[in-house]
Amino acid sequence: MSIRNVVKVMNFHSLIRVDKAKRQADKYLMMEDQLYAMMEAIVNNRNLILDKKIFRVNEDAPKINIYIGSDFGFCSNYNSQVNDQLHKDPAGDVKILIGKKLRSAGLENVWDQIPYSRLEEESGRIQKFLEKQIRTKKCSGINLIYNHYENTTNIYFRKLQIFPISRDESEKKTHTEDFAIEGDINRIMIRLMETYVYYELMLAVVNSRAAENILRQNATTESLKKIDEIEEENVMEERREKRNVEFQKVVDTFIKNKMY
Repeated sequence: MSIRNVVKVMNFHSLIRVDKAKRQADKYLMMEDQLYAMMEAIVNNRNLILDKKIFRVNEDAPKINIYIGSDFGFCSNYNSQVNDQLHKDPAGDVKILIGKKLRSAGLENVWDQIPYSRLEEESGRIQKFLEKQIRTKKCSGINLIYNHYENTTNIYFRKLQIFPISRDESEKKTHTEDFAIEGDINRIMIRLMETYVYYELMLAVVNSRAAENILRQNATTESLKKIDEIEEENVMEERREKRNVEFQKVVDTFIKNKMY
């Protein structure tokens, strides 16, 4: 298979993956919004008594930073900013790396480095680890470090705090209805927070995946243009050489006829 065909296939698959990532992002965003609405309704319910301690974190505990990269290159500077932040962050932070292209050499407190290709089968283990850290207050915060896909022309590096949970004041809604609930509301609230953090992580993963493939699609498009330019130059060079050969034949024939 020619280089052109290989790059075309990469370009095509990148576009397909962007579309798939956008559909997954819509699903996770819907779940994230629903979970936040449920937590907000509980917090503002006058019939329920929450233990405010469940919202506090142990400030002396380390932060957990989750870095999202890729398994492959050919996607511009996709991994470079994440790698830079990875090596700038405090050594005491617990680090979870997603993607083979992230540089873990010389780092301390790396919980694990998981290839993106194995993320689906490892997601349950990551979820359980985060849930335990939240429930036992062994972390003071959880951050996501990744490339955020806004649209095809707007992709930017992002460091996002997903725990403790907070949102812009303008997003808060006014609640006028109260309700009663059976069971331990504090335990339910903790479970909701844990699930919300997991959906935030998965939303960032699919956003990052879309960003990766947009950058790869841009890189392959530029590569195809370069291939076209090189091939055009090669064709022109072949034509020049052919004309030179033909011209030399004419000159040789002329000289030969003149001699006789």
